[in-house]
Amino acid sequence: MDNDNNNQIQNANQNQNENEMKNLEKKVTKNLIKDYSNLLNGNSFKDFSIFVENKSNPFEIKVHKSILSSRSPFFNESLRQESLFYFF
Repeated sequence: MDNDNNNQIQNANQNQNENEMKNLEKKVTKNLIKDYSNLLNGNSFKDFSIFVENKSNPFEIKVHKSILSSRSPFFNESLRQESLFYFF
């Protein structure tokens, strides 16, 4: 009987720990998404500009080199060269 009770307690504790970990993972993920969203939408710390030549409406897109390089093999390689490059 005591073994059954001990096993039930251990299983209950394990389930509680697993639920706490899942909740923590959800919270961390939600905060990370919020932080990246703030980083992408804000102008602080943007260290690179992409200029778009459009006859009627040229514009500049300010970006983070670290995000570009982590998300795009092309930009990763291009930014390593630290030179200007143009697209046509």
